[in-house]
Amino acid sequence: MTKGTRKNNRRLKKTVRKTLGTLFLISAIVVAAIPTEGLHAEEDAVAQAAGHTHNTTHSGSDYKVSIRKDAAEKTAQLKQGSNVPTMDMLIPAVPVGATIYTTSTNEDGSNYQFAYMSVNGVWSAILLGYNKDNTLPNNTLTIPNKVNAYIQPTGNLGTGNGYVAANLNGEPLYYEATTECTRMVDDKSRPKYQEDGKTPLLDASGNQVYEQKEETYLVGEMKPCYATDNAWKDLDVFSKFYYYSQGANGSSVNNAEDGNGNPAVYPNYAIAGDSAHQWIKDAEVKYIGNQYLDSAFDTTTNTYKWSIPADGGYITAATASKGIFAQAGNIGTLIIGEDLVGIGNYAFYECTGLNDVEFGNGITVIGNYAFAGCGSMKNVNIPDKCNLGQIGDHAFYSCTNLTSFTIPINTKYIGDYAFAECRFLSDVEMCNSGSSTSASNLKELGWNVFENCETLSSLTFPESYSENVDISIVKGCKNLRYITVRNKQLTFTEKEDGDVYCFDCFKEMLSEEPVNGTFYFEGRSDSLLHSFTRENCFAFSYIDYNSNTTQYESLNKYELTVQDPDVAGEEGRSTYVVNSSNELISSTIGANVSSLNIPDPIGPYHIYNIGANIFANNCNLKLVSLPAAVQSIGEGAFRGCHNLATVIFNNSSVVIGMDAFKTQEYTGAGHRQGCSGTVENEADNSPKVKLTFVGEISPDSTPYNYAMGYYGRYNNSSQVESYITYCSGWPSNLVVQYNAEKDASELINFPAFSELSDYANDTTKYPYLTEAQREAAKTALDKYSSGEALTEDQKSFIDSAMNVVIPAGIRQIQDGLFQKKEDADIAYLKDNKTLTIYGLDNIEAGDFQGAEKLSSVEIYGNTSTIAKEAFKDCTGLTTFKFNGSDNYPSVEDYAFSGCTELTDVSLPGSVNLAFGRIPFKNCKKLKNVDFLEGALYVCDNSIIYGCDQVTGAKGAIIECLEGRDNKYVKASETAGIKSIAAEAFRYGDTLREIDLSQSEINEVPEYAFADTPELRTVKLPNSCKTINDNAFYNSGLERLEATQNLTLLGQKAFDGLTKPHSDIVICSPENSYLYNYAKLNGFIVDTTPLEEYFTVNFRDWNEELGQYVLIPDAEQRVKGGEAATPPTPAGKSGETFQYWDPDPSEITADTVCVAIYSKDDPDANKLTVTFLDWDDSVVKEIKVSSGGSIADADLPNTATLTRDGYLFIGWDRDLTNITENITTKAVYKALSEDDIVVRYINSVTKEVFYQTTIKKGTVAPSIQTPAVSGYTFKEWLPDIAAAITENTDFYAVYEANGSNGGNSGGTTSPGASTSPGASTSPGATTSPGSNNNATTAKMYTLTVKNGSGSGSYVAGSQPIIVANDPAANQQFSSWSIDPANTTIASKVLSATVITMPEANVTVTANYTAKSGSGSKTSTSTGSGNSTNSNSNRRPSSTTTGTVSGGRTTVVIDKNGLSNTGVVSATVNGSSDNFVIKITESAAASEEVVKALMAEYGSDISAIKYFPMDISLYDSTGNTKITDTTGLSISITLPLPDSLITYAGNNKVAGVVNSKLDKLSPKFSTISGVSCVTFTAEHFSPYVIYVDTNNLTAGAIADSTPKTGDGIHPKWFLSMGLACLSIVFFMKKDKKTLKAARV
Repeated sequence: MTKGTRKNNRRLKKTVRKTLGTLFLISAIVVAAIPTEGLHAEEDAVAQAAGHTHNTTHSGSDYKVSIRKDAAEKTAQLKQGSNVPTMDMLIPAVPVGATIYTTSTNEDGSNYQFAYMSVNGVWSAILLGYNKDNTLPNNTLTIPNKVNAYIQPTGNLGTGNGYVAANLNGEPLYYEATTECTRMVDDKSRPKYQEDGKTPLLDASGNQVYEQKEETYLVGEMKPCYATDNAWKDLDVFSKFYYYSQGANGSSVNNAEDGNGNPAVYPNYAIAGDSAHQWIKDAEVKYIGNQYLDSAFDTTTNTYKWSIPADGGYITAATASKGIFAQAGNIGTLIIGEDLVGIGNYAFYECTGLNDVEFGNGITVIGNYAFAGCGSMKNVNIPDKCNLGQIGDHAFYSCTNLTSFTIPINTKYIGDYAFAECRFLSDVEMCNSGSSTSASNLKELGWNVFENCETLSSLTFPESYSENVDISIVKGCKNLRYITVRNKQLTFTEKEDGDVYCFDCFKEMLSEEPVNGTFYFEGRSDSLLHSFTRENCFAFSYIDYNSNTTQYESLNKYELTVQDPDVAGEEGRSTYVVNSSNELISSTIGANVSSLNIPDPIGPYHIYNIGANIFANNCNLKLVSLPAAVQSIGEGAFRGCHNLATVIFNNSSVVIGMDAFKTQEYTGAGHRQGCSGTVENEADNSPKVKLTFVGEISPDSTPYNYAMGYYGRYNNSSQVESYITYCSGWPSNLVVQYNAEKDASELINFPAFSELSDYANDTTKYPYLTEAQREAAKTALDKYSSGEALTEDQKSFIDSAMNVVIPAGIRQIQDGLFQKKEDADIAYLKDNKTLTIYGLDNIEAGDFQGAEKLSSVEIYGNTSTIAKEAFKDCTGLTTFKFNGSDNYPSVEDYAFSGCTELTDVSLPGSVNLAFGRIPFKNCKKLKNVDFLEGALYVCDNSIIYGCDQVTGAKGAIIECLEGRDNKYVKASETAGIKSIAAEAFRYGDTLREIDLSQSEINEVPEYAFADTPELRTVKLPNSCKTINDNAFYNSGLERLEATQNLTLLGQKAFDGLTKPHSDIVICSPENSYLYNYAKLNGFIVDTTPLEEYFTVNFRDWNEELGQYVLIPDAEQRVKGGEAATPPTPAGKSGETFQYWDPDPSEITADTVCVAIYSKDDPDANKLTVTFLDWDDSVVKEIKVSSGGSIADADLPNTATLTRDGYLFIGWDRDLTNITENITTKAVYKALSEDDIVVRYINSVTKEVFYQTTIKKGTVAPSIQTPAVSGYTFKEWLPDIAAAITENTDFYAVYEANGSNGGNSGGTTSPGASTSPGASTSPGATTSPGSNNNATTAKMYTLTVKNGSGSGSYVAGSQPIIVANDPAANQQFSSWSIDPANTTIASKVLSATVITMPEANVTVTANYTAKSGSGSKTSTSTGSGNSTNSNSNRRPSSTTTGTVSGGRTTVVIDKNGLSNTGVVSATVNGSSDNFVIKITESAAASEEVVKALMAEYGSDISAIKYFPMDISLYDSTGNTKITDTTGLSISITLPLPDSLITYAGNNKVAGVVNSKLDKLSPKFSTISGVSCVTFTAEHFSPYVIYVDTNNLTAGAIADSTPKTGDGIHPKWFLSMGLACLSIVFFMKKDKKTLKAARV
């Protein structure tokens, strides 16, 4: 290859390399500039508000009121017809090329750049720049009233001396610097003489020679007027300065010489004698401009030169951060002087530390976004009568801490969104003269001026303001109580050319908390506003101007017009007027209104009192719904409303006046249009329209009582007497009516399955039902029958029919009603019904008889009588509970006859209770009756006894229950009984023997033993004298024993016996009355009482067989009532014989007795050690073997050992080698004022294992930690090496063996750290050998329901409580705590800390159903580039959500995070697909609390925190990834709802080993949502938290990226491309060397 070819090739390669390098470099720049939409966090208030000027929101124009740049922009963007001045008319635009001056550095460290120009003939300084990084004294910036001008030095002015003073032409200025010199000159006053002293001495020229003297003179030079040189600053501006002028000869102004005695002259310098060349000194600062500056740094002079950019530098949303003071974090207080006229756009934008602003009187304009985003701003002081005419759009947007603002009198224009998002702005004064006529000049208000001013409570428009206002002006003002309008022409509009916000949206917002519908407009009666409120159904308050007081005053009339949804136009409008006494003073009902839903509230007031006759003779009314606020209804209020069928009461204590509802008594002059024209009757002359009240059924309900008596008649004098029907309404739907014959309220209807169609279709019968409830009724029965899931409304319908509740106030039931309903429903019933009774005077025989599907009855009221056979044949009844009565309750004959399934009965044991004959006849399964209170009745072994009122002894047998298991009624069961009720033992099918021999009865009542087919023997006592008729009717009696005292027998005493007399033995003394009667009537007679014998066997343990066996040869025959002789027990290894079961001491039947053993007592032969407290109270007794010692673990828990001013230190004797029963006493040590108690607590077992005392300010001693099985000691919390000054608990923290460090469950740590006065001490010794383990502080019990943390704690300690993880579809809501005054760090966090009081405490974790989870869909690329698919700029507010797509899905399942649409995440270290879950976890919450306590101490009440568990799952979201080595996530979350207000004061940390692993978060604003971004290096508990005791105003560093996030993958690509370009630029060709010649 030739040399030329090689050279060409090298040249070609070089060209290619440079071309590729250039392409790579350009690509790198392009990639770096690409916005990353998904991760892009819109930076600021400008981005938040971007949607506000979009013409899809506002029709026709971008703005309504805004200070646009110039006339062209105003025409293009502003609503047509607006008179708002343009910015170029308010703040002058500095032309390109104008000189930009700077000030010197002021005393506060500030310096400014400004232009100086004539504005309307006045020379003014226009501030355009400011050094934002200086440190201001006290963070106070005072805008100077005057400034001096300096510029960058030019030419040969030297280096490094800074800026130089300048003139109007932008030229540097100079001054004459003089130097004083000396020289010798003739002293004319002292001529010299010759030696004679007389002849003048002459020089060679014949001139007089003089004595010499020293003379001074000045030599001058030109010096620049450097700002750092103070020598020139006091010189006269008009005569002492020079400027450079070619060819000029400036004379000295200080009589300086040129060195030759001639006056000094300075070539090319001219004296600055005219205004154009004079120093700009004390220039008045009039404006803060709208333009930003470019700057160039000169390294020679170390100064900047500023200039207006070529495009004019007008500040816009895109350059908002270039506002003159924008984002200056050093300004806390801003003082604006009297001379400042205008503040330009974005001037103080996002000065997040700015707290206070003080304006002077000269201010005329505040530009667009001038103070937007100044989130810390609280106070703005503007003089009322200053010249402020214009407030620009978004001027104070998102000044979230601003609380009040006074609009000056001269303000004419307030821009769109001027105060929007000022969430704490509660007071806006637009009328400076208060309630008097206003001197306000306000002309135009922009759109949405006060949007989302959530605490704004009122707004008053001045009298002079007449422009219509769009309701969007107060969009989101959810605390707004009223708007006052004084001008008659002003009204409100919706969706015309404002926001799409509408009147209904506004009403809906104010119907909720905290206003709850009390909002009202206030204005004049003849105003357009009044018409507006009537047409749109807003509350209205009347005001008028009082010329005497010169004030606007309320007329005390509040009005609300309601539109009937079924009647359009004026005929459907009803108007109500109330006063401040809550009296309905007038009403006008729409001509075609038939359903009157009286509103509540009406503005801030309610209708408490409805006046007399106020709705009288309103023919068209069919339904009236009275609000809960109504307290009284005047006489005749609804009299004559003859079509009125339903009145719904929402208050049960309404006072109702005479004839208030005499609806059929029409007294009107003429009937209304639409009325039939007459009061109509049924055929029986009763009213055709029946009147029904709907409300609470209760004896305390005044509407109910009104309807259930004499006043409940609503008929007129010509009609049949008719009483109001009363309905309980949804969901019980009971119907009651007064029964004049019974003089009682009577239940006439209750829900039945067969009537569900009525609920669905009959709107007149059940007008109170909603459409949703009617729809539910249509399908409820079918779903119930088929077993399908029911809605809540459907469940209510089914329940009302299945579980009937009769409330107090209902005294009777319509005869046969219950049975009738059951018969109608029998085909549908799958389950039995229940009945709960709070009312009913009596339960009559016909009320529930034969109700086969009735399974349970409970009575809680004052029912006095359960009538004969009241529940007869209720064959499904299993439970009956009568829970007491204040009346005299009685259970009459056979009340429960035939209730064959009855097993559970409870009755009052009151002295007033009375029984009829065998109430539980044929209740074959009933074995017991419980008596609830008192001891006057008792049921023992299935016999109901009546007891003596004084002694409580059994005195009467009421009934022997048929479910009794024992066939034999023993003498011991009847001993002392004085009477037997008639039929007491009747129907005892299984009874075999009844022994009354020890009773004291006088007679056997009729049917006492009737219908007892198995009865064989009856024994009567000596006291018995009479047997009444039919006593043994249908009895299987075989033997009767009685004494000679029995002398009276009923004629039918032995009628109906099932056996012939010849088979029956009657035993009585010979020749007694009974003996002779028996002999005469064919009975077998006997004189010797029967001695019955029974067989008794014994079963004992057989050790060889390992089981119980029958003991051979142990069988015995025992006389009835006597004892069997048990054999010697065989014994059972390791156990001790206790007794034979049953007891063989009284045998009344064939019996098998079994030997019962129990395990041997290991302490039977041990010694007792008794522990006494200082007051000799017994603490504990411990058993110990002779010669043994008491182990530490067995020592008593001395939790109750407390003594004021003392510390427990041990026991008073040695507890080793114990050989006898001993007593030991607690020993205490008196504490001094400097003593503090230190306890050492095992965090696993929660036990105090050592305690001691130390002096305040010293370090606690280190001790040996106890070993805990399965755990390894980790550390002491708090730090044991720190000096302490108060009683302290140190916790030994352990880590579970095998747990990884990041697992939230791996470490145990304290539930408390400081407990004043707590004391426990194992091993503290006061005498040889003492060995102790005790707690001297009094312990209180903490019970945590639905959570953990229960235990015993000293008062003042602060245990952690943690709620259990919620069940599916549930979320933790709050803690409830008893006592309620117990201090708790947070009631709404699932893990928190309480401070134990001197009382036991119970806390309960409460849960609620999750609201529907909103979700946002997003796409994530694994590397973190995500694109949110939500087109709305503002993300939705949701509690839980999912952000998914691409490679990363974020699932948020935790309450308290709204706006989840802004969530994004990147998993670093892998390209796989993942699911990140942010959840509620009890374990994570507990670890967070422990870590915060380790960081801040035991009292974390000042710490607001948001715990969460961040875990990584595979792409299915089902498998948790445990090995996360090398993985981390970068995640952006919205700030938790509870922490938003703390902005940049929030911190983020992970939790590792119960300590905070603090992170470095970045804060940003995405779509108006405050967000935090951090990198999680491990997957475990995390916490966002703030220390409210250490807040920094406005402390937020918004790191929202402008073009992309610094860790985005695009940056790697960009840097790679850049590196490749450098390689190609730097690479050199290889040169081939020729071989050396030899």
